Amino acid sequence: MLIIDIHSTPRQAFANGFLKGLGSPLMLYGVFRPPKLQQVNPLKTPERSDLDALAGDWLKVGLDLKSAI
Repeated sequence: MLIIDIHSTPRQAFANGFLKGLGSPLMLYGVFRPPKLQQVNPLKTPERSDLDALAGDWLKVGLDLKSAI
């Protein structure tokens, strides 16, 4: 059902709006359960210094560039 039906008569439009207005308070008492979220487990990263991690990242980038060229 469309929100606005341009082909309806004024009487139909009034009846449609009136019924929607009557149904709105019932939505307050509706039960809407969100879906269960998946559990996210934190990753355990190896303890390395920032400098070692950065050097390892640049090494991988360099190898990717070398294989692409």
